[in-house]
Amino acid sequence: MGLGNSVVSDDGVGLAVAAELKRLLAEAPVRGVDVLASTRAGFELIDILRGYVRAIIVDCVVLPDPQPGRVCRLTLDDVSGCARLVNVHEMSVGTAFRLADRMGIPMPGEVEIIAVEAADASTIAESLTPAVQATVGPLAREIYDRLKQNEPATDPLDTEDFRNRRASYSPGIE
Repeated sequence: MGLGNSVVSDDGVGLAVAAELKRLLAEAPVRGVDVLASTRAGFELIDILRGYVRAIIVDCVVLPDPQPGRVCRLTLDDVSGCARLVNVHEMSVGTAFRLADRMGIPMPGEVEIIAVEAADASTIAESLTPAVQATVGPLAREIYDRLKQNEPATDPLDTEDFRNRRASYSPGIE
């Protein structure tokens, strides 16, 4: 699942990784894998990810003294301070998962959050900065290789609900 905003410079890195991963999967599919993308998080993640067993979420992170393009691996609890993942109108991704659990909504039991350090996540621009752009291909390839290595024996769920989510949240290939 790629998160981001494609018109706010490095904030679009999650969407770019999702699009590249989708391109790799189009060339050589991996059974049981859906690639989704969204410009939102919080409550929306409950609807998007419910019923999935595993999720890999890719997003940008803004840190003091950043090393643009550096990849950080986080847990649900680690992301409580990320700008998009918690704001006055939304809730953090960790809180969304806890709320879903309390409501009996099945969410992925295995969640990996991959955050790419941003150089610029505030400028209105449809391109990533060079250091962050250089991370997109290798990170998508790394995720693809791990998915291929752990390919499940079954195809993804194929209910109307899952087909609708795939159609609504599918990243574009640029």
